[in-house]
Amino acid sequence: MSYTQTIGCRQARKRFPAFDRSTTARETLAAGEHATIERHLQDCAKCAREYRIYALTRVALDRAAATEPMTADDAFLRGLRARINRGPEPPKSRPAEETWAAALLLTARQLIPAMAMLLLLIIGATFVWSTNPAQGNDRVALRPRERVMFSDMYDYPAPTRDDVLETLVAAEEK
Repeated sequence: MSYTQTIGCRQARKRFPAFDRSTTARETLAAGEHATIERHLQDCAKCAREYRIYALTRVALDRAAATEPMTADDAFLRGLRARINRGPEPPKSRPAEETWAAALLLTARQLIPAMAMLLLLIIGATFVWSTNPAQGNDRVALRPRERVMFSDMYDYPAPTRDDVLETLVAAEEK
């Protein structure tokens, strides 16, 4: 990789530990690579912000691990006493947008048009199927009560009077 070219954000962010001169990184950057990363940080606002955050975090961690005792100044102690005197802060109430009722209302608002369209579809279908087709011999039955059942549907002859009597006698003998 030639360091005179530009590098991508991902590559620059991977090199932050070596780029930061205050850390004791295991790897060191070549002069060209260091200049390329500096140029990228000048051009890319996101990476520059990430590097500042990285550097501040590094300084804060270094100070937290320092062996010398740290003492609070008077301004910090005054602020701490004032905060203690105020007492515990009341819990922050949620904004109205974050409650369950608001979420339910939002969902209902979104479902109302869909339910209205479904209702119109059902009503329209009812009117379409309830209207009588053209009157004539070719009338089609749409509802079950209008269907015509044929007696010879299964090619069985209609039972005669003698067939009915024989069936009744056989049922009584059992």
